[in-house]
Amino acid sequence: MSNALELLDSLLQGGMKNASADRLDYSLSEKGIGGRGGVLDEILGNAATKNAVPAGGGGDLGGMLGSILGGSKNVKTGAMGAIAGALLGGGSKSIKGALTGGALAILGSIALQAMRNAGAKQGGGLQVDSTAKLSAGLRAPENDQEVQHLESVAQLIVKAMVNAAKADGRVDETELKRILGNAEEDGVNAQAREFLSAELRKPMDTDGLVGAVSSPQVAAQVYAASLMAVELDTPQEKQYLSDLASKLSLDDEVVQHIHSAVGLA
Repeated sequence: MSNALELLDSLLQGGMKNASADRLDYSLSEKGIGGRGGVLDEILGNAATKNAVPAGGGGDLGGMLGSILGGSKNVKTGAMGAIAGALLGGGSKSIKGALTGGALAILGSIALQAMRNAGAKQGGGLQVDSTAKLSAGLRAPENDQEVQHLESVAQLIVKAMVNAAKADGRVDETELKRILGNAEEDGVNAQAREFLSAELRKPMDTDGLVGAVSSPQVAAQVYAASLMAVELDTPQEKQYLSDLASKLSLDDEVVQHIHSAVGLA
């Protein structure tokens, strides 16, 4: 399926649960991954701040986007293209609505930041190669094969969000129509919406999801996306995330840092 990146952008902006947008906003603040000195500065060489913050912009990624978008820090206003452009160093004039893939870049940054923080506490370092940056949405694909890889990672994470949304029971028709309606409003094409509809109607398949994960980093991205897709106000959702972390073989420290990055103790 093509356009998985656009679909992921739509879902992370609030297409799954009401909590998604609030956690997204928090993740972009100085308390999340948006502050200076974090993984974005380290991996991208300050591209997010040097190339995209207009004069007088805020000191975190949320503030930067607020400046780009005319003072609003609400990610629901269509900032995903700006996020992707900023993370890839596109410059404020070229990124407003020009790119998709901001959601993957945010989830990838959350995952890498969590892994780096956990590794530092354990006395280790985090080495991020070119493939890892691509999977995290932190560099642009350079050929058709890399485009396909990026789409496959985004598609897996969409499946993860949908699977997590079913943790508190089935997704009823009202919720299904709301999610699909949001995707249509966000400009997601018909093929991607059909894929989303089919996934929403499937039974849960956590083992199949976990089996498709290719690396510890992608595992952390899958978990971060799943956390974004639930309200986390039911025992079933909490148990699902606990089981998912275990099946993904995620270290407890990594899980804790992911929760902290989205504002959940």
